Amino acid sequence: MIIKKSIGNKLICFFFFLMLILPASFQVPRGILLILILFIIVGNNEFSSVRYDKTLLIIALINIFFSFVFIINGIIRSTPGAISMATVYIVWPILYLYFIGLSDKIANIRPLLSIIIFGGLASAGLIIIFIFNNFFGFPIDISYIVKSQDFGVYWEGGATELNSMNLATVFYSFIFVLTLFLIPKNLNTLKISKYLLRFSFVVCLFLLFISARRAFWLVCAISPFLIVFSLKIIGINLRIRRFLIPFVIFISLSIGFVSYMAIDNDNLISEFNSSFEFDNPEAESNYLRKEQFNALQKGWENNWLIGAGLGATAKGSVRDENATWAYELSYMALLFHTGIVGIIVYGSSVFWIIYQSVIICRKNKLYTVYLIPQIVALICFLLVNASNPYLSKFDYLWTIFLPLATLNAIKIEKNNENDRFFDTLL
Repeated sequence: MIIKKSIGNKLICFFFFLMLILPASFQVPRGILLILILFIIVGNNEFSSVRYDKTLLIIALINIFFSFVFIINGIIRSTPGAISMATVYIVWPILYLYFIGLSDKIANIRPLLSIIIFGGLASAGLIIIFIFNNFFGFPIDISYIVKSQDFGVYWEGGATELNSMNLATVFYSFIFVLTLFLIPKNLNTLKISKYLLRFSFVVCLFLLFISARRAFWLVCAISPFLIVFSLKIIGINLRIRRFLIPFVIFISLSIGFVSYMAIDNDNLISEFNSSFEFDNPEAESNYLRKEQFNALQKGWENNWLIGAGLGATAKGSVRDENATWAYELSYMALLFHTGIVGIIVYGSSVFWIIYQSVIICRKNKLYTVYLIPQIVALICFLLVNASNPYLSKFDYLWTIFLPLATLNAIKIEKNNENDRFFDTLL
């Protein structure tokens, strides 16, 4: 990003790193750091240094306008969470949009992509420390950090279960690294150590495996097909044979690990199969989601065009007494809150990000390493978000806005090159 003081760049990278490893926690100190970063940026950059691709800016402003409409709709209807949701739908997007405008070169994006990998590794390391502390104790008291991440672990009788807020970072990093693996070497210009990528891949996969988070399992299972399909549509044909031996080795090691840890295979299969059970009261999580789905659907049918307003509560389903408007089924909740109009506006905007990334990579495959790992990881994150409302928090919105920043940097850089070309003709 265009910050004349190098300390500003370092602070942005540090802040992004903190977002990855400690999401949705330590809000006050990180809020102070964010304000400090803004002071440095605003103090060292003229307004003219904020630059946007015209189409990107128009789409962003349309989204903010409709978010404002949906908030007003909520206020008029006296919904309990209208003001609270204004931060997610208006304040944070405007802040992210400002940061996007400071990116006019792809070189500005490269450090942030590296931080995704280091952030994933750091998050994995932190979770491993939490696990060690839970079973054996840690030399220093880390209970406050453990509590801030809502950490919990269960491991007994061949059954495992793991929860931590930064597990979502581990998931995103896993998809990101896997995509980098599959991109041909001649197109991978990030110059990240292959040993670091391999280590990150193994560690992240291990934690996702023992987490027993069914949504993560399902999306991780289909992610290789998404990666191959994404590379195929931009014109990159993979030599599948070169992955055959590593795949066989990986499967062999996985089977050995499951046997060594005495993990109950029947329990794993049962956990996976329960992902598809919605009428079974014993599968409590899915059963409650079905109840939630029905309540949100009925609420939407009464307000099908522009929704019941952001912050509304669906009759018959309250999941959090302190935030009655919050639901796990993110997209059904979005439909209920914003109606068909909201789904079209927000859905088409995400589609634009994916479409533009594909078009750019088809024209110049050197951009593949910058865009495709982000796009595949974004699609996977959106799939997981369907039943886990990660995008309702500031610390996960970057999964949408970082690809936007990358697109903005590429488009502006290409325009600058065209301007210089025409200048040489005059």
